[in-house]
Amino acid sequence: MTTSTTAVGDSRGGRGSEDPKVSVVIPCFQAQSTIALQLASLSDQVDAPPFEVILVDNDPAQHLDEAVADFLHSSAFELRIVRAHEHQGSSYARNVGISHAHAESLQFCDADDVVSRTWVRNGYLASQHTELWTGESILLAEAPFSDGLETVRREFDASPPEWTAPADKQTGPFPVLMAGNFGGARSTLLELRGFDQAFAHYGDDNDLAFRARRAGHRVPVAESVRIGYRGKWSAKQRMRRGFHDARAKRRLLIVHGVSSQSPIPPWPIDITRCLAATILMPFRRSVSPFDIAMRWSYALGNACGALRFGWPRTAPASTPGLGLNPPSAHHDDPPKGTMTA
Repeated sequence: MTTSTTAVGDSRGGRGSEDPKVSVVIPCFQAQSTIALQLASLSDQVDAPPFEVILVDNDPAQHLDEAVADFLHSSAFELRIVRAHEHQGSSYARNVGISHAHAESLQFCDADDVVSRTWVRNGYLASQHTELWTGESILLAEAPFSDGLETVRREFDASPPEWTAPADKQTGPFPVLMAGNFGGARSTLLELRGFDQAFAHYGDDNDLAFRARRAGHRVPVAESVRIGYRGKWSAKQRMRRGFHDARAKRRLLIVHGVSSQSPIPPWPIDITRCLAATILMPFRRSVSPFDIAMRWSYALGNACGALRFGWPRTAPASTPGLGLNPPSAHHDDPPKGTMTA
């Protein structure tokens, strides 16, 4: 793995010489227009333990240093930028972030969302109760994000949630973990070999949840660890997301051997049902052309996943742990304000 690190800020965590209790990892791809809002939400945390923020630059074309210039000397946290240009994908980026984290307690969020005022505190408390947890997301429209942090916060964080212990609600065969709002022990994520770059953009979080459960770890839901999730609302975005989600879900079912337990039908049945729905659409006023288009996006994604990943000769190999070559005890981090290759 080849990475470089820019360490910025006057002192560790903005808290004098205090070591961070939490490392916040944020993968950044085309994030220059959104990352400042997320960093602003991390700057006004309530009752947070000392924490650092690691931005994993996964896009050589973005100007991440310029986008975060206002946070270089934050009094709330130490900000570090880790370059991870060798492979593109959030799985690889998060693994690189894990490698460079100083704290044992890790929390993950995305560059285009907003965390609640108590996100770091409640996530840290959750990590004291369980080795892995997944948080709560409030889906929001795009508009509030254009109007600034306080507008977004009014939408989902007017009354910051009180701390409640993570609840082990996931008793079914399909555990869910949301990569844009989760956390846990660094040692556990290293044990699990982090994320699988074979999933890269879709399904990597739920793949981690499957592997965690197989290794004997629970994936409880920490409802008090809350974010405002920026929804993608255009028809093109929703259809693209539907296709890739269905494709990744079919791959998960195949990789983890649980296809027979899934309510998702085999792809020939799925396609047949879509054809029938398309033919009957003129006679069903409650069904719009967009509804049919979305059904086709899921059905085609399901078919693509089955045909691409259901044959051992054509399915790409899994690559968990790519990017997890940890710096030796983190003693190779450069002095503040320098960069090493």
